[in-house]
Amino acid sequence: MIKRLGVLATAWLMLVLSASAQTTLIQFVNEQEINDSTGLATDIGVVGVSGSQRIVKIVRGLINPDGDVDWFRVQVPSNGTYTVRVDTTFDSVVSIHNASGTVIEENDDDVPSNNNLGNRDTSFTNADSGITRTLNAGTYLIQVRSIVPAGDLARFRYTLRIFDGSSFRDSDPYEASGTNNTFSTATNIANLADDFTLIENAFLTYRQADLDHYRIEIGNGNLTVRTIGATDTILTVYNSAFSPLATNDDDPHDPFNPFTSRVSLTNLPAGIYFIRVEGFGYAGGPAGGWYDVLITDYTPVRRNLTGRVELNHNAIQTVPFEMKILQPGTNTLRQQRNFSTNSAGNFNTYTSIMSGTVDIAVKAPTSLVRKVRNVSLNTDVSGLVFSLINGDLNGDNVIDDADLLVVLFNFGSNNPNVDLNGDGVVDDADLLVVLFNFGAFGD
Repeated sequence: MIKRLGVLATAWLMLVLSASAQTTLIQFVNEQEINDSTGLATDIGVVGVSGSQRIVKIVRGLINPDGDVDWFRVQVPSNGTYTVRVDTTFDSVVSIHNASGTVIEENDDDVPSNNNLGNRDTSFTNADSGITRTLNAGTYLIQVRSIVPAGDLARFRYTLRIFDGSSFRDSDPYEASGTNNTFSTATNIANLADDFTLIENAFLTYRQADLDHYRIEIGNGNLTVRTIGATDTILTVYNSAFSPLATNDDDPHDPFNPFTSRVSLTNLPAGIYFIRVEGFGYAGGPAGGWYDVLITDYTPVRRNLTGRVELNHNAIQTVPFEMKILQPGTNTLRQQRNFSTNSAGNFNTYTSIMSGTVDIAVKAPTSLVRKVRNVSLNTDVSGLVFSLINGDLNGDNVIDDADLLVVLFNFGSNNPNVDLNGDGVVDDADLLVVLFNFGAFGD
């Protein structure tokens, strides 16, 4: 469950699929422009069996603008059968080349009489490209492009799948320990993040009636839910009684795949809602593939936190404070946020954690950490007091020689990062702050 990530985040996300002799590892990669030539190909590393791992690559890509051609470099560790398949609702062409760029094989559409050509997983049309063939160990280049040179059909979102063998191993990371095919087994996203929530790299099983359910909780107000990806989705939002509030099949919010979905609702009461994503039903079966769910325009459910910060600083209202909400008795982070105070040091912030007991740690950029322990979040919290000790200039949560040296090296400057009391200059007053607090440790 991923609550707060950039759309199609560039980090590699790895998922263990089984505990067999070779553990299957799915690695998600984002296409990196400019990759329009063999020399600029995006290097996606090893595919196939490498040691105790069977590595599968899922590349999220975009053909744009007109005439765009995407190149990828891949390493095949051993001789064997390998497959490349392009999932897209448009007409793609995929080809495999040797390390010098010479084409080995190209495919545009399914060939009904040849199981080695075409995308055998999707059910969109026979325009789904794919290649299955024997390759020797070595380096290969893969090209993805549109069949048409220009126009709306020449620009599309796609998913390139590269794996060993001829059959793709379906896996939904949100069903790793069960299923989310029903309301009762819905993936619990729970209280949503502050500004948007991204459910990333979800999966609809190809050609099967796969219903993915997600449970969310929001405050009074609006809700917008979108799907993003290279497949054809149907999106439905339900209330807590499982009654449908709105359904959408196709929506133009994504010009690179108008077959994704969007639902926008207004004036909703606070409470629990359910999101269902399913594949559109084609003659060959429901659409499948990888997708994201982007949730926006909502009011988060919040637990208010109010109190006071004490700090030796002339303009405390300008100081950015960091708050960490931790598992009690540990440094295990549950949530982090920044806040500011008024000129008297009073603050009013919030958390989306709505129950249980936590420790709350607060620090300024130049202070030691102070914790208030065993805080119950079953109700709003007031009266929190954090008496911060100033003078930790290197952030190691102790005031010692290292901090004293920072002041001395900056003495006479107006460096705001070393100006402990906020009077605009690093001088004797800042030196005294360190000396008076010398030897102190943070929580």
